[in-house]
Amino acid sequence: MADAKESSVEDDDDKQKVLEENISELRSAKKDLFEKARPINDELETIAKHERQCVDELHRLTAEKHDRDQQQTAVRRLIELESEMKRVRCENVKLKQSLDQAAKQSTAQLHKITELEERLTPAADDHVNDDDVALSELQKELDDTRQLLNITNVKFIETRQRLSDVQETLAVAEQVTVATQQRALQEAGNNSEELLELTAQHQPTRQTGSYH
Repeated sequence: MADAKESSVEDDDDKQKVLEENISELRSAKKDLFEKARPINDELETIAKHERQCVDELHRLTAEKHDRDQQQTAVRRLIELESEMKRVRCENVKLKQSLDQAAKQSTAQLHKITELEERLTPAADDHVNDDDVALSELQKELDDTRQLLNITNVKFIETRQRLSDVQETLAVAEQVTVATQQRALQEAGNNSEELLELTAQHQPTRQTGSYH
């Protein structure tokens, strides 16, 4: 029995020794593989790092191109708005001039009507047959002047309404332009010289006066 127990202990010791040797060999083999794989891992890390740099650069270029496209679109839009406002301002000036001219015509025609009525009243009271032609011509001139006054008044009302519409259009265009400028500058981060220049050039003109 003692010999059997001793033999079993020796077998266990042998197995333990074999296992320890196997473990040592495996660890050594694993270490060798790690050492062999290290250059590959370093190269893979370098490639991955370069890939990240390329992706970041691509994203940066794409974002910059998008920003430039947006800025160019905003600049074109602002130029179009500025051109439209110049046209509307020009029309506004012309309408005011037309309104002033219509007002002067109306005043002149009213004076003429008053003058003709003053001339016509005593002539109608004291006329004789020989003055019938002159009286008729005077009455015709008065009627024509009154008709011209009516036409002038209609033109005055239409021009005043058109002027009101144009001033409203101009006010809206100015508001849209300012909003477009602010939005474009925010998107550009206040870095677009062309946008800043357009913003500095454009100062909205408020219409404080109108004809009633």
